Amino acid sequence: MLKYKDFSLIKPTEIQSERISQVIEENNGSVFHEVELNKIVERHLNSELFYLVDNESNIMNLAPVHVTKEKFGARRFHFKPLYDIPYAGFVDDSQIDFNALSIGFFESINYCGYPRNYQGQDNLKTLSSGETSIVDLALEEDEIFTTVIHSKRRNMIRKAGKSGITVKKFFSDEGLLHFWPILDELHKKLNFTRLPKEYYAEMINTYGKKKQACILVAFKDEIPISGIFIIGNKNYMLYYKGASVFGVKNEGQGELLQWEAIKLSKSLNVKWYDLGNLQKELLPAIYKFKTGISNTIVQYPIYTNNALGYKIFNKINSLLK
Repeated sequence: MLKYKDFSLIKPTEIQSERISQVIEENNGSVFHEVELNKIVERHLNSELFYLVDNESNIMNLAPVHVTKEKFGARRFHFKPLYDIPYAGFVDDSQIDFNALSIGFFESINYCGYPRNYQGQDNLKTLSSGETSIVDLALEEDEIFTTVIHSKRRNMIRKAGKSGITVKKFFSDEGLLHFWPILDELHKKLNFTRLPKEYYAEMINTYGKKKQACILVAFKDEIPISGIFIIGNKNYMLYYKGASVFGVKNEGQGELLQWEAIKLSKSLNVKWYDLGNLQKELLPAIYKFKTGISNTIVQYPIYTNNALGYKIFNKINSLLK
């Protein structure tokens, strides 16, 4: 079973859930720490949701933990919502001691903390860091456009306007009528895990009505050619999903969508716009695009730990395939 210091693994009550919301707000936590969002993940993606908390009666620090069960009784503890949500971890992971995390013989940990310029523990071989780029929304809109966004990306935004590309914003699953066929086709072509449409629909309907999520779709001659899905809270708004029609001419629709998302996030008084996980070696074109919107790069911790029994299980499982 997962253990960490004197922390407890709980299924939060209504009162504890309210306290978790307070802690998130007080500590610059993200929407991916929220109980409501993680319950959506649990319902649709076949996990069991727990929270690892420091004090059950007065929670001051917490992490969502999704438990997935595998063959032969093996289990994996995910310190973030599953699949395409990049990170969560502890709301306050500045003092986390990964050496203090322990698991059972047939168990595994997958930890991805939130981006806060994390400084890693050099003595842990299984600890690394990921990167993302962010936009400080405390800056004036003109300042973001002229000093944060690279000149090439600014020119593409202007090009999109001259080319007659328009952007429509949707705060309900109406946006999926236009965005879903584009996104699903991308996932199919790239052999990504294809999550159910109903999952994204509940996400946008739940958070769109609170203006914490939006689907933005770019149209050319009233035909949808590209779209993005953003979701967050007052601390961070994340560029969650993005897709374009294959073979469509690049007329700056991607840059325009990002600019509209940044302006929307700023109008909602969000602190940071997060462009999402950067993978310079694996996805160099996307890395170049995102860092062209903002080259302010922050790190987040990635920690994995597979117990001996889990490693044996993985080996056997691979041989049986």
